Order: sequence, then C-alpha cells, then structure tokens
Amino acid sequence: MKIYLDGKYLDESKAKISVFDHGLLYGDGVFEGIRAYNGRVFKLKEHIERLFYSAKSILLTIPISPAI
Repeated sequence: MKIYLDGKYLDESKAKISVFDHGLLYGDGVFEGIRAYNGRVFKLKEHIERLFYSAKSILLTIPISPAI
C-alpha cells in the first residue's frame, strides 16, 4: 500500500507522523466524502470547495491547489 504524506507517495512502513502532530494531539481535521457514478466524481467542484472551506475554518492550510 502507498501512503501520500507531505507531497510524496511512501510505502506504508515508511509513513510516519510526529507525536506532536496537531491532528493527532487535538483531533483537528476535515473530511469530505466523495462519490463516483459510472467512473465520474459527482459534484467534484462543490466537494473541493467544501473541503477547502472546512480546512480554512480550523486554520488548516492544505498544501496543494484546489484547481480541478
């Protein structure tokens, strides 16, 4: 299994986070469930907008562009 962490894909055995990670210590995080029908993501633009809005509300910077 590959894990995407800090802009890189890593083997699961090499994917590590700090014990001081704010999400781990305080449970900070955002979640956006996305569905696909017939191989196409349903309302992708709206999902991405909601994800970035949720992150902003807890002062979490997403280190990639929301460009679709």
